[in-house]
Amino acid sequence: MSLKLAVKPRPRAPRKMLPKLSWPFGKGARLRRQALGIAGQGHHTAAAALFDKAARAGDVSAQVELARLFETGRGVSRNLCDAAYWYRRAADAGNAVAQARLATLLVLGSQPVHSLDDPWLALFPNGKQLESDPVEARRLAEASARAGDTEGRAIAGYFFAAGIGGPVDAARAAEYCKPAAEAGSIEAALGLGTLHAGGHLGPPDHEAAKTWFLKAAEAGNATALHSLGIQCLNGLGQPVDAAAAAKWFEAAVSKGHIGSARILGVLYRDGRGVERDEVRGETLLREAAARGDIDAMAILGDMLAGGNDEEAARWYRSAADRGHRGAQYALAQFYKLGRGVPRDPALATRWVEQAATGGNRAAQFELGVAYANGDGVARDLPLAATWSRRAAEAGHPTAKVNIGRFEMQGVGVARDPVSAMKWLSAALEDGEVTAIAALGELFAFWSDPPDIPKARKLLKQAASFGDQRAAVMLARLNTREQGGSAAAH
Repeated sequence: MSLKLAVKPRPRAPRKMLPKLSWPFGKGARLRRQALGIAGQGHHTAAAALFDKAARAGDVSAQVELARLFETGRGVSRNLCDAAYWYRRAADAGNAVAQARLATLLVLGSQPVHSLDDPWLALFPNGKQLESDPVEARRLAEASARAGDTEGRAIAGYFFAAGIGGPVDAARAAEYCKPAAEAGSIEAALGLGTLHAGGHLGPPDHEAAKTWFLKAAEAGNATALHSLGIQCLNGLGQPVDAAAAAKWFEAAVSKGHIGSARILGVLYRDGRGVERDEVRGETLLREAAARGDIDAMAILGDMLAGGNDEEAARWYRSAADRGHRGAQYALAQFYKLGRGVPRDPALATRWVEQAATGGNRAAQFELGVAYANGDGVARDLPLAATWSRRAAEAGHPTAKVNIGRFEMQGVGVARDPVSAMKWLSAALEDGEVTAIAALGELFAFWSDPPDIPKARKLLKQAASFGDQRAAVMLARLNTREQGGSAAAH
């Protein structure tokens, strides 16, 4: 006979609710792992379909992967709006990688995929055009950086250095860039070097800059290689070493750096730091110009002027059309003289005006003279004074004399002998000999009271240099002193 015992059931502990995890549990995670395996075999279209299912199931990592595919166009039609949508889903869930990537997309935005009335609109449920939002981009980059994401730190550093989405803050930029650079971010190392070299963190620290440039250069960064070449060429934090600079530029050119090709071309042309090779130099300059380097275009114009004016004019025109002020002024001279192009004084004047407006002081001086004399433009003394002043403020010695004369005589501007004296004295310090006669005129005829001894000394000196205007004024001064006509002009 068997004995059956009644056993009281043991009470169970309350069941704990576990948080929903994105990895490694759940349907979304399983789909994501399958997608990663398929993508590793190069089947991106099939992988995209699985990433989409996993992303819709709430797997944050799958959302990031799907966004990457839309960003790059691998396995799907490239659409930054769809990329931004999935990055946003993941970013809102706190994913630092998604925050960093979305920040980069929001800086520039995107162009519309199709026209507004396109029937394909239904294929783009998340929109066809991504609107730029620098402020939100900066917020996302900072969030990513605070979470410790290396790319997020590098991006945030760049935004603060460039003033994207808010004011420039170099110290904050360095705060984000340094840990990113130490973690291996090439972009952050380059940015930190630039901050130190540019004096954005205090006085320029080229030694510190070199340290970070070297770190980026070791990874093959073309801009870092170029920057090291600039330091050697200009003696920044070290003795000038054109030979070492050429080596850095060669390395940068091998990585496709256009600016290095231009500078290296000039070094070969001039035989500086390398054996002189004009053919190699011109080849490098042409390569840089063909790839859009505006300065290289202007340099080619300078090199060819006098030997092949037609090609020189073409290079000047290419650079001028892209806003190169020096090329605009040079092209103006070609149209004025009919060198390499048909003579066209009106077109010459237009190019001079463009160059002057852009800050070319030679063009500003010439435009001032043109308005003073009515040469190619209607005579306008106030405009003549305005352009002369701008050229003088930019350091043009003869323009200083001209604005000094305008202010001395009250032509085109209010009469101001004190300011005229400053301009003429500054021109004289620059070695502008025409300032001697102008100062003599000021002391003789426009000062109150006149300083005849000083005026006579200056006018004699100017006359000895062959200044005919000084000789005439000296004769008038002598006539006045002898009791003749007091008219000075």
